[in-house]
Amino acid sequence: MGRDKALLDWQGRPLLEHILNRLRASFEQLVVVGGRPEWVTLQDVLWIPDEKPGVGVAAAILTALHRLQQPCFVCACDVPFVHAEFGRWLIENASGVAVHVPRWQDRAQPLHAAWFPEAIPALEASLQTGERTVWRILQRMEEAGTLQWVDEEIVRRFDPEGKCFVNLNTPQEWQAWQNSAI
Repeated sequence: MGRDKALLDWQGRPLLEHILNRLRASFEQLVVVGGRPEWVTLQDVLWIPDEKPGVGVAAAILTALHRLQQPCFVCACDVPFVHAEFGRWLIENASGVAVHVPRWQDRAQPLHAAWFPEAIPALEASLQTGERTVWRILQRMEEAGTLQWVDEEIVRRFDPEGKCFVNLNTPQEWQAWQNSAI
């Protein structure tokens, strides 16, 4: 993208603020891991520095779990259609697992998922061996029986088009989203 996606301007406010406001509907506590503290412009949002900056998403998830020691709905800062109600459902409907991950069009969506403190050992072990790729960590968790998948038919009850999984990685995606959201 060439710039911090969290700070992209959408209707006079940062994209991150837009996402946080969407999440307010279902979550009492909102937390941002990583980036810079000045990115968090809403007073009731907690900013946590990433324990391992630059290591990636798995490290940021681990930071949240270490600090909060409670179930966390995890999403990225570039998902403008994040679905708060579905996020709450993911936490409330997990069955004794470390992570509850939706699938959309046969692809895992770990950045619109519920992560639990039980995931800490798997995340730590993976990062210690140099494995930073979330999908590989999910494969290991699935093999260990600590991952629960959410089928697409359930996702469609909340979001028939799967818009909640749209992320903005390129200037072209950003422009397309701006045009569609007007």
